[in-house]
Amino acid sequence: MYSISFTGYRPEKMPFPNEEHPLCIALKARLREVIEQSIKNGADNFFSGMARGTDMWCAEIVLELKKIYPNINLNAIIPCRTQTKGWSSTEKQRYDRITKACSSVVFVSESYTKSCMMKRNRALVDCCDLLIAVYDGQKGGTANTISYAKSKSKEIITVTPQ
Repeated sequence: MYSISFTGYRPEKMPFPNEEHPLCIALKARLREVIEQSIKNGADNFFSGMARGTDMWCAEIVLELKKIYPNINLNAIIPCRTQTKGWSSTEKQRYDRITKACSSVVFVSESYTKSCMMKRNRALVDCCDLLIAVYDGQKGGTANTISYAKSKSKEIITVTPQ
């Protein structure tokens, strides 16, 4: 089994205002190409942290590709059971639809803690062979996750959001 995890920005850190923007459509197309090529190279297990933005977009791409490659699995590693607190009803419905389609769902923590996001990000790195990152140099959780992946000698593919 060859495993891939995803990391990247939430929508508010992206260089475009919404998912309908041409830059977002182009980013999703590039992610689909990278994910599909990884499947052709033997990847069969995918892990999403299920945050808004990159995590959920990649999860949706994996679920679309599962129709073509039924042997692949999507798994969720979620920081806490209350992750969707404060999300819109549309975002919560999207999250629920994705998690229901996952082969496995693991919660790093029962409730929110100051460290549950970092623990989720480290768990995503620890279980993968390859990390696909939507990243353009901004500081924050994505940068920290990439740094941790490098410290663990993980292969990393970076996809810029522009």
